[in-house]
Amino acid sequence: MREISRVRAAWRQLLPIAACLLLAACGQSSSIGDDAGSGHGGSANARPNVVVILADDVGYSDISAFGSEIQTPNLDALARAGQILTNFHTTPLCATSRVELLTGADHHLVGMGEMGSMKLLYTGASNPNYAGQFDPRGLSIAQMLKDAGYHTYMAGKWGIGGVGPQGEGFEHAFYLDPNADYASNFAPPAGYKPGLATNPPYPVYEPHYEDGQEVSLPDDYFSSDYYADKLMQYIGAAHGDGKPFFAYLPFQATHFPLQAPAKYLDCTQGTPKCYKSVYDAGYDAIRDARLQRMKDLGIIPQDFKPSPGDEVTMTRFGQPGVLTNTPWSALTAAQQTSEARLMEVYAAMLTNLDDNVGRLIAYLKSIGEYDNTMIVFFSDNGADGMGYGFIPFVDSNLNLDIDNSLANYGRQGSFIFRSTRWAEVGTAPFRLFKSFPSEGGISVPTIVKMPGGQSLAPSGAYAQLTDIVPTVLALTGVAPPDSEYDGRSLSPIEGTSLLPLLTGRASAAHTDDAVFADEVAAQRYVRQGPWKMTRIANAFFPSAALLLPRQWQLYNIDTDRGETTDVAADNPEEVQKLTQAWAQYVERVDAINPTVPPQLIPIGQ
Repeated sequence: MREISRVRAAWRQLLPIAACLLLAACGQSSSIGDDAGSGHGGSANARPNVVVILADDVGYSDISAFGSEIQTPNLDALARAGQILTNFHTTPLCATSRVELLTGADHHLVGMGEMGSMKLLYTGASNPNYAGQFDPRGLSIAQMLKDAGYHTYMAGKWGIGGVGPQGEGFEHAFYLDPNADYASNFAPPAGYKPGLATNPPYPVYEPHYEDGQEVSLPDDYFSSDYYADKLMQYIGAAHGDGKPFFAYLPFQATHFPLQAPAKYLDCTQGTPKCYKSVYDAGYDAIRDARLQRMKDLGIIPQDFKPSPGDEVTMTRFGQPGVLTNTPWSALTAAQQTSEARLMEVYAAMLTNLDDNVGRLIAYLKSIGEYDNTMIVFFSDNGADGMGYGFIPFVDSNLNLDIDNSLANYGRQGSFIFRSTRWAEVGTAPFRLFKSFPSEGGISVPTIVKMPGGQSLAPSGAYAQLTDIVPTVLALTGVAPPDSEYDGRSLSPIEGTSLLPLLTGRASAAHTDDAVFADEVAAQRYVRQGPWKMTRIANAFFPSAALLLPRQWQLYNIDTDRGETTDVAADNPEEVQKLTQAWAQYVERVDAINPTVPPQLIPIGQ
């Protein structure tokens, strides 16, 4: 996505700087939470370990360090031990973000112009950039580090097809089907026969694999718990052999279906945290409280003008329409009860994720590796706003045993979503949510703890997914690959190392004249300096075709990151400049429109 990096050309100059920064960072020490001093000095590795924790569909304001009422004490403690990045950007979708995270390349240039489940919309084209799977033009950071002598482990959701984790350099990996983007977080019930839900067309249970072989799941399986267990198992099996490790933990949570273990849902004795009745106040009350906490925490300035969070975007797929800007007061009592319970389940699911982050951190301390480990946490995109609120769908395929009765929300056999209005709570203070190029779709909560635990104030410097690979390479002292690897040509790494920013040596990572752009499913944006242009297509929201803007909209992102006021008419020169930059991006990544949706603007305009 975005700015072409000069990483390879500048490597000889960056390497000694990176080494100095690393030594300086490791000279600092800090503990996490209340466990002061634990985990110090136990590692025999001279080189730092790296742990990347990827949440799925967690919105900007969903964790308590970013203003949420949802209790995430382990992530909060990680933030205190490191640094919050308040201006970090991803792509609008899961799969496109994952390939950028792993390769540092623009997602189009490694085969993922669109996620695999939507590639049917590009069947009329032979463009390899829209194959919908990770292709050989990308080289994963796992392979780069493995070649440099690192252990490489993964447990979680892969979601990008291709040759799978082991073909991309992971020594050990436990994962959902390589192409799966959604599945139950529980093991399938006894006697389950695979089938497809009829409304919407999603599978419920997907096969799981370990080191390339399909495996069965234990009866007490819950995805986040099991992923954390597996990753710790992999780390521990080879610990002590003198080799550092790269560990990738891409949670399935909090992607739909929203589910959590019973103890997080029941609010009985022994429940870790309880959210009963927390969301009865409705969308606006929760969103307003988050906005105030964000200001109090310094995540956004006191004079920040938030998006109103009431934009009409679509109706429920395949069902007669509930317009998704319906206010809380207009819902029936039954709808309010359903909506409140959906968010209770979401909060429980996220709290469970946080507890598993805490278990992993405690484990790293127990084996003496915490202080020598860089830990990165962020979400793959903004909150999901599918719009299935009020009364979740009921499936007619008896093979699936879907039970979306209110009493079963979040339990095995349910298949529920966060609704549009709650998604806009999750992406507060920004506009829209996942799938869109507005800030709510691509701005995510991000925390980085460096080796040594140097605690820094939150940074508002612009950063993005393609910066992660250059940062890890600079930290570990591993040179980026050449333009060819094992007989195949590689797409360039894009982005800039954030190491100076993360060690307090710089206040910015990118130059003011850098151009950033992206498109997914014809939803597009381009930005330079304070100016950002977005164009939202009608691609998948035909019921709202007359409500969505189809022209470019221009925002001064420095003063209006909430994207509340289109200033295109007042700034024709900026519109022209960014339109030209957009055309250059389209040519560079060979971007195309999907083939089916009507009324799409030509991609280069």
